[in-house]
Amino acid sequence: MDFNYFDKLYINSHAKELSKVNNSGGDYIDNVYMWHKSLIDDPPYISLAIFFNYCSLNCVTCCNRLLLSGSGGCTPFHLSDIDNHKDNIDSTTIVGGEPFAQDLTNIHNILQRTKDLGLRTNALTNGLHLWEPEVRKLWPLIDHINLHVTEEFLGLGLYDRVDELPFDVDYNIIWHPNNIPFVLDCMGLLDGDKFFIKKDFMFGGEKF
Repeated sequence: MDFNYFDKLYINSHAKELSKVNNSGGDYIDNVYMWHKSLIDDPPYISLAIFFNYCSLNCVTCCNRLLLSGSGGCTPFHLSDIDNHKDNIDSTTIVGGEPFAQDLTNIHNILQRTKDLGLRTNALTNGLHLWEPEVRKLWPLIDHINLHVTEEFLGLGLYDRVDELPFDVDYNIIWHPNNIPFVLDCMGLLDGDKFFIKKDFMFGGEKF
């Protein structure tokens, strides 16, 4: 299977151009929409959640739609910010947008700095990029992902390849009134022990 999604799959095609306006390397990490300490992005751990602009999809249920176009702007973030919080966090979480649709040098540097500090690494991702060659190089630096399951992920049959991943995976599926058949399909295909349903944020963004 060809995982060159930039040319073949990207629904949110604007992301390809804008996500590359990045400063690779160094202490400064570009394209960060916001970052903060979080109790909900890697539970039960206290995580430093780093939100990137832009995504490879354009899901109608997206709770961070400002990030799709980058209209929310950017917030300065430095690798040294991880150092500054290392004594009161358990992990860092890269999220978006889509973290693996970014300049991967920046993603590598965040994950590597986190591991060097003895902390856990986590990602919230749509999963479409996980088997791309450059992302595979990041696998040893990842401890856990929360995989947001989409029609594209199922349609490509990627759920059959999750066992190849060398880190823990939880599945998150968005529930809303028009999405019930898809949720039922997911329940029949995915590991129920790692299966979480989130309400659409239009109806209150609770996870249960």
